[in-house]
Amino acid sequence: MRLTSVQVSPPPVTPVTVVPPELFESEEINASNSSLLAVVEKPGLVMVVASEARGTRPKRGNSQPPDSHGLQTQVLVAVKEIHARPQRGGKFQEIGDPNQPDLEFDVFLKCWLVNETDVPLGIQSLQLELKSSDGSTRVAERISGDLENWRLGKLQEEWEVWDVHLRAALESVSELDTAQPLQCGLAREGWLHFRLRNVTPSEFKSGPMQISVKDSLSHTHVGTASGARHLPGRIWPVLPKAAPAASSSPEVATG
Repeated sequence: MRLTSVQVSPPPVTPVTVVPPELFESEEINASNSSLLAVVEKPGLVMVVASEARGTRPKRGNSQPPDSHGLQTQVLVAVKEIHARPQRGGKFQEIGDPNQPDLEFDVFLKCWLVNETDVPLGIQSLQLELKSSDGSTRVAERISGDLENWRLGKLQEEWEVWDVHLRAALESVSELDTAQPLQCGLAREGWLHFRLRNVTPSEFKSGPMQISVKDSLSHTHVGTASGARHLPGRIWPVLPKAAPAASSSPEVATG
């Protein structure tokens, strides 16, 4: 019998990532809130894939509110409508000169807010600013709790066979709720009333305007008023009737 030597090639090497067992010992993976571990199992192979998380969601089981230094808040702010009434001495004033300097403006904004942070956020303050032609900034006075005394004019279509008629209707103005916290992902809409002084009608129409919202963690979110500014706007004060009849409807000032 003749002896021969046989050379056997070693099996191919399969790369394997070794995962420390402590990662699987607890139900909750400690990823420091900044990374998310996804474990994919295949026959003879374990792969660990890391993907970046948003970093704003608190850890499960942590009932404490997030630290203001560790949570970046995000609130979308949009201005949908702007109406203003020029006045002087508390009375409505016709605009004769676009550069008239001695007017005040009752400014009404319809605002829309969405909290994109994973925790509820309260509204700490709101501020309306307008930059005048000389470069200075005018800060408006916030007037709250009086919108039940104002009405917004809308045009409604009424059909009669083949004819259409336009009728002016008055709608109530609902104030933006600033008392309840903004929940994540839920839009909130409403009106705000401000009084703006020391600006001309021309500056009001074209000057850069923005509204800022400071949340309960002292972060400020800004929305730019880029749409049309109605001056004078389609909004009027309501004058209650002198008669105490419960069924009577309020009158609207025409001036």
